[in-house]
Amino acid sequence: MSLKRQVGSAIIWVILSVIFTRFLSFLTKLVLARFLAPGDFGLRALANPAINLLMMFQELGFTSALIYRQTEVEEAADTAFWTVLTSSLALYLVGFFSAPWVADFFHEPQLIPVMRVLALTMLLSSFAQVPVTLLVKELAFKRKVIPDLIAGVLGNGLSIVLAMLGYGVWSLVYGQVAVSLIAAGLIWFFTPWRPRLRFSKVRAKELIDYGKHIVGSQALVFAITNVDNVFVGKFLATATLGFYDLAYTIANLPATQITRLVNQVMFPTFSKVQSDLGMFRNVYFRALKYVSLLSVPIAVTTIGFADNFVTQAYGKEWSPAILPMQLLGIYGLVRSVAANMGNVFKAGGQPKWLTYIALWRLTMMLIFLYPSIQWGGIVGVSLFSAIISVIDFGISVFLANKIIHASWGKYVQILVPQGIASVIAVLAGKLVYWNTWGLTRAIVRLGAAGVAIVVVYAAIMWAIDPEVRQLAQAAWEFVQLRRRSAIAKEA
Repeated sequence: MSLKRQVGSAIIWVILSVIFTRFLSFLTKLVLARFLAPGDFGLRALANPAINLLMMFQELGFTSALIYRQTEVEEAADTAFWTVLTSSLALYLVGFFSAPWVADFFHEPQLIPVMRVLALTMLLSSFAQVPVTLLVKELAFKRKVIPDLIAGVLGNGLSIVLAMLGYGVWSLVYGQVAVSLIAAGLIWFFTPWRPRLRFSKVRAKELIDYGKHIVGSQALVFAITNVDNVFVGKFLATATLGFYDLAYTIANLPATQITRLVNQVMFPTFSKVQSDLGMFRNVYFRALKYVSLLSVPIAVTTIGFADNFVTQAYGKEWSPAILPMQLLGIYGLVRSVAANMGNVFKAGGQPKWLTYIALWRLTMMLIFLYPSIQWGGIVGVSLFSAIISVIDFGISVFLANKIIHASWGKYVQILVPQGIASVIAVLAGKLVYWNTWGLTRAIVRLGAAGVAIVVVYAAIMWAIDPEVRQLAQAAWEFVQLRRRSAIAKEA
């Protein structure tokens, strides 16, 4: 199978996985809410952050190191498997023995057994880390996704049955552990790889030398994504934090939804072509173009319609979130466009640049967040985030260009037409919204404006970009092919 087909198949499976998982999660919560008390959900919610923090250090960056690696992969995989298993056991013990301290911090004694059982998920998932990584390395996402989906169905089903039997919070805990256990067991039926009982100090050192920067950057990013909430919550009212959280969540949709899907596929793809600079550069810019084709108009729409959307969807009492949402729309846009540059650093053998950029950003936040809050509250924080994200983007482009030998002109060639088309489309949407004033309900007018934005943006990009026309034609041919295939099976 060609690389193009592999990438396309991988993205489709990732999208299907996300859609199915979220639907299943929503449905499960809907059912469980009828049998469990809010306090049951609260107990698990208190335990999960501590477990997630420990899991950040579980695989020591070895999975990224394995995906990047091109030689001695089998020996490195064996070394990684036993190392991750050992580190997970150590982290499980940390989680087990630290549970009383976490419970004391939250003044919740029941948290002790809950956290100790949930910590088993770290140990169980460690058995799947390396085989899953090897599947991802080969872009075999179908074989990765199927065990996850089966585990999700069975684990969530167990939670529902136990909740109906009166197990309370333990229905959530046992269900979560079951998902990890089933996924870790099933993955071995979908991969031919089996670990050998060997350990190489040389390979371990190589994996650590690469992986330490991944772990370091992940820890810094964890701090970066939470420090603004800490500052806002500390120095402003709780309600103000609610306004900021809403603005941040919606403004970051392009980065958190679209880019996260693509990112799962692009790092192994870049790693496959790392030795062919021309191919590496071409694949990167195609990925940038396809991501920004969606994220740019979404971000511009968020900025242009924040006032209408917030007041109509949430009510006028949420108006303080409007300007922060518009400013954070810039932040979300830049994050979505720049996200793949991190994969370029990793595939280009420079994971340390991720750590340096994250460290610089966290330092700037610690220095300027408090003055920003004092100057303008959540508006000040949002403006600061927008400014620092643009600076980050410039630094990231400069460093990425050093790896792929590209110029700024290529970014301008891709992003400027999309930006202009997005602005025109949003203005068209505004005209539709204003010209239907008083004719129908506001939510319907917002829907009509959304349709206008999609139509105008698609028409402009179709007219000015031959690649968009080719992409649309390929998508249509794929749909027709699937339809003919379905008809043939029925016949």
